[in-house]
Amino acid sequence: MIDHRRRLLSRAALTAEGRITVQRAPDRAWPGDHSRLCALENDGHLLFLGEQPGALPGSASAAWRLTTRGRAALRDA
Repeated sequence: MIDHRRRLLSRAALTAEGRITVQRAPDRAWPGDHSRLCALENDGHLLFLGEQPGALPGSASAAWRLTTRGRAALRDA
């Protein structure tokens, strides 16, 4: 498993609900982990929960939840 995938799955696994979020900046730029989280979603390791508007114009947050398949991939890594 690629190191950033393990890092993100581990980060989600540390929370009680298995959730991970990233914040979009007011300039509408997502951090690099956003695309990595989308790739993990496409692989079935995460479930996309949606986006919420942020406090500043143009800002937002996106959330995912760790799936059973994601927990298994992390355990097997």
